[in-house]
Amino acid sequence: MLTQNYFGTGNLLEDEIKWSESVGHDAFPGKEVDDTINLQIARLSYKGLKTVFFDLTLVNESLKAKSEADFGYKFKNYLVPRMKYLQQFDTTLKVISLRLGNLALIVGISVIFAIPVLIDGLVMRAIRQENASRESAGIYHRAKYWRTGIIWLGCMIYMCVPISIPAYLLYLPLVAAIWMIFMQAKYLKKYL
Repeated sequence: MLTQNYFGTGNLLEDEIKWSESVGHDAFPGKEVDDTINLQIARLSYKGLKTVFFDLTLVNESLKAKSEADFGYKFKNYLVPRMKYLQQFDTTLKVISLRLGNLALIVGISVIFAIPVLIDGLVMRAIRQENASRESAGIYHRAKYWRTGIIWLGCMIYMCVPISIPAYLLYLPLVAAIWMIFMQAKYLKKYL
């Protein structure tokens, strides 16, 4: 949130909406889809973030105060000169929710790609075991650690970077992580 609040560009939200719509519509080729999965998830996550940061903290309630007798009137006097920061924070929550929606769409796609790769890796493992080829626990463990790091680092960079990044770039760490799944399944030493 900090990186997007202080380093974000002015049109970041519009760019993210454009990328999110293009990714969602490309996921369903040949169909006219008004509301894609990633936009539905983005809408739900924005509602949740807005509830946590604006409703539960009583910011919205304080901004509705009219007189000194109303709850939060003094807090409203503190917030009104800082309304620009609240609006910027709200925009940041929208960007984060759009990116969460895109990540959720990519997670679904990654499961679809990871299952055949896992099966192929296990077949390669069976071939390796039948031929009495080299077993390597080192390759297996390195692939496991790299896979975990690639997934988390890719998600963290995508969520935190203060510029608009096409959601298609999420496929790069996805491909690398899927390759690590293949290597992990291929060099698995345990009996199934």
